[in-house]
Amino acid sequence: MPTIHTFSFSELTTYGLLLWVSMMLATPAHSQTPQHNDKLPVLYGMKLDGARIAIDVASSGCTDASYFSVQIDLASPDTYHLSIIQNKEDRCRMSVHVITVTLDIPAVPNLAGARFVLLNRLATPVTLLRSAP
Repeated sequence: MPTIHTFSFSELTTYGLLLWVSMMLATPAHSQTPQHNDKLPVLYGMKLDGARIAIDVASSGCTDASYFSVQIDLASPDTYHLSIIQNKEDRCRMSVHVITVTLDIPAVPNLAGARFVLLNRLATPVTLLRSAP
């Protein structure tokens, strides 16, 4: 019959701390998206409409379309990486809510046949209210 080893509280604490430290020192996985991700806001929705894009973003009361810009980078002949860049922070003091802003997409050849890969992360609003359109 195999023997079962029991651990004292101090042994469990030591092993737990060692596990925690090893997890903290592990190299994080790197994203394959560009380095400007710190300026890519989380989007709560988006819709392409011709040469315009409507995006749902978090606002503290002052956010409007001037806070954002659209960046397009060619990935392959008809595929583009599309990034919504946040140019400035909303420093107003209203409670955070979701709003929709509409931006122009920079000109691309054959827009009707172009494919876009969004580099921003998408989230679903769980606790954020949506403002009236």
